[in-house]
Amino acid sequence: MNMKKLISVAILFLAASSTQSMAETPAASVDITKDGWWLTPYKATKEWTIGVSYTDVSISYIAALQKAVQTKAKEMGVKVIEADAKNDTNIELSNVEDLLQHKIDLLLFEGASLKASGASIEAANKANVPVVHFNILAEGGQYVTFVGSNQIDSGIIMGKQIVKLYKELGKPTLNGIYMRGIAGYITDEVRNQGVKDTLKEAGIADKINWTEQHADFSRAKAQSVAESILNKSPDYDFVIANGDDMILGALGAVKSTGLLGKVRLLCSVDGLPEVLDEIKAGNIVSTVFQNPEGQGAGGIMAATMYLDGRKDLPKQILIPFVLTDNSNLNDILSIANRVYKQ
Repeated sequence: MNMKKLISVAILFLAASSTQSMAETPAASVDITKDGWWLTPYKATKEWTIGVSYTDVSISYIAALQKAVQTKAKEMGVKVIEADAKNDTNIELSNVEDLLQHKIDLLLFEGASLKASGASIEAANKANVPVVHFNILAEGGQYVTFVGSNQIDSGIIMGKQIVKLYKELGKPTLNGIYMRGIAGYITDEVRNQGVKDTLKEAGIADKINWTEQHADFSRAKAQSVAESILNKSPDYDFVIANGDDMILGALGAVKSTGLLGKVRLLCSVDGLPEVLDEIKAGNIVSTVFQNPEGQGAGGIMAATMYLDGRKDLPKQILIPFVLTDNSNLNDILSIANRVYKQ
């Protein structure tokens, strides 16, 4: 088995002892319909081994997701074996096959591709290992539940911000830059769909002139791409991005081209503390907060509850997105600082 592909092997087991202050919580007592249910104290009934497959931990949001998984796993007393697909479904499948060789009790899975990740799910099914999806719901095979957010909602929220801006400016058309993530990445595709469908429903799809570029969720690449676009023409009304790192890169480009205050950094997705700080400073209008604690801690917790015998989990356990601007900034900052900062 290829041990190099596993980024963390058999870590985070916290043995139960008489010195622990947290009492064991019965599986059935956790109300997963309650906001913040993933913060409920919970102890596993035994030392389960859970394999965790991430799409790409180099992405800031996925790194925060991993931190949440690790923290909750340690709290609950389960062992996790983690693997990073690096956004490559071939690596992902090889990783999952390695995880299965470790005799994991369950696979906690974040698919790198909507369709191609089905091979990894089916491999777990064949090995009679239950699958819980988190953050991203891929197609194919059988699974217990999905813990995450309805990604199209983030695109819809961004689209509504554009509709609002269009009404505010009163111009016949708007010119927008759309910083896209990794080509073919599930969340990028779905967010794009949400944005475009919302504009179509509002009757202004033909009123937005787009310049779209994939920047791979990278701040540096987004800044380079945005600088190239703005140096060719400064005539843009707004920028949106499918990830906060990219809106930060675009902000750097807007500053370097002297367009701060003219081009609005309208909206992105994630809720990184640095973006929240820029919202407070008035340099970015808004972001769509998605909760890595809810998805990560919730994912590992739901997986553990299932292994502990809770078989009534719904097919989807959704963590809502929250539009974040100056009106609710402090509430979101308290969460973001906890999950993003060491």
